[in-house]
Amino acid sequence: MAAAFGAKVMRKSFLHVALVALLGILWLAGISTALHAETGSVAVVFTKGGLILGVGAGEGVLTLRGRHYPFTVSGVSVGATIGASTTKLVGQALNLRGPASIEGTYTAVGVGGAHLPAAPEAFGYGIPMA
Repeated sequence: MAAAFGAKVMRKSFLHVALVALLGILWLAGISTALHAETGSVAVVFTKGGLILGVGAGEGVLTLRGRHYPFTVSGVSVGATIGASTTKLVGQALNLRGPASIEGTYTAVGVGGAHLPAAPEAFGYGIPMA
């Protein structure tokens, strides 16, 4: 009976050691994967214009490992859009495994607005109001 109890304890101990070893291996694999991730630089020039419905398109370049990978961007917005603008965006792309890591569809939601002064004289022109 004591031998059976000892075998049961030994089996549980072995399972605990195996579980801890497996978790340790998985943890090391996760760290290793994060260590292999790279950072690249991204530059995008985006032009947008519209009246109520805005449409935009642009081009960008991902620089990774000293090589340049061109890509295109496009978008549509609905709201109080009047006019046109060009924006240059520069930043970093993190945790890349390669150039294909930035491939995909991205979505952004934003709200904006502008406040205009009540009187045209604030801009230095117009009819003075009494």
